[in-house]
Amino acid sequence: MKILPKVRPASKGADEGWAVLSTLISGFVIFGGIGWVLDQWWGTRFMTPVGLVVGMGLSIYAVVMQFGGPSASEANAHEQSKTEQTSNAGQTASRSHTVTAAQALSAAKAANRTKAYHRARAAHVRSAVEAIPARPAYSPNEGPPPASTRRETECL
Repeated sequence: MKILPKVRPASKGADEGWAVLSTLISGFVIFGGIGWVLDQWWGTRFMTPVGLVVGMGLSIYAVVMQFGGPSASEANAHEQSKTEQTSNAGQTASRSHTVTAAQALSAAKAANRTKAYHRARAAHVRSAVEAIPARPAYSPNEGPPPASTRRETECL
C-alpha cells in the first residue's frame, strides 16, 4: 500500500513574501509602462527611466505601509500585555503562570519528538549496518592497473 504524503498549506510568511514581490514588480512595470507610453506620445526618451524610478519608489512605500508595521494580532497582543500590566498583581501572576506552563508543555513535547526521532534514526542505522555483508579483504584485481603498466606514449 502506498502512503501519500500529507499536503501542508503554505505558510503565512510565504504569502506575505509573494505579496511584497508582486507589489514591487507591479509598481515597476506599471509606472515604467506609463513612462514608456508618454515617451512614445511626446517623442522623448527620459520618461521611461523616470517612470521606473517613481514606480519603484512608490511600490517600496506601499510595501512599507502595508507590511512594515506590526500585524493586527501582534498589536492586539501588545495592547493586551499593557492591560495585564495595569491590572491587579494577582491576576497577572496567574496569567503568566498559565503561559509558563503552556511553554513548558510545548518544550517537553519538542524534547520528546527529538528523542523519538533520534531513537528511530539509531534503530535504522543499526538495521542498515546489520544488513551490510562483510566485505572480503582487498584483492589485487580491483581498481585501475598500476602506473608502470600504462603506455604513457599514447597520451602525446
